[in-house]
Amino acid sequence: MCKELAVCLYMTPAPSPLPEAKTGEHSEKEQSHEADKKDEIKKDWMLAAAVFDRLCAIAFTAIFIGGNIIFVILFIAHP
Repeated sequence: MCKELAVCLYMTPAPSPLPEAKTGEHSEKEQSHEADKKDEIKKDWMLAAAVFDRLCAIAFTAIFIGGNIIFVILFIAHP
């Protein structure tokens, strides 16, 4: 036992406010299912990014070509 109360209190570990993390609770099947689910979500976001990228490319091309046509009509074709 401790001879002094202050030493005993200092050496006693404080209780953890968080519950202990339980390791090995998930089976390999559950981990595989979670990994598959994350992969599917990642694929969905990749598809959304590809669609958004394509829409931006189309909009940029349309604005670029439209701007050039307007420039040619206003400044070159008109004397």
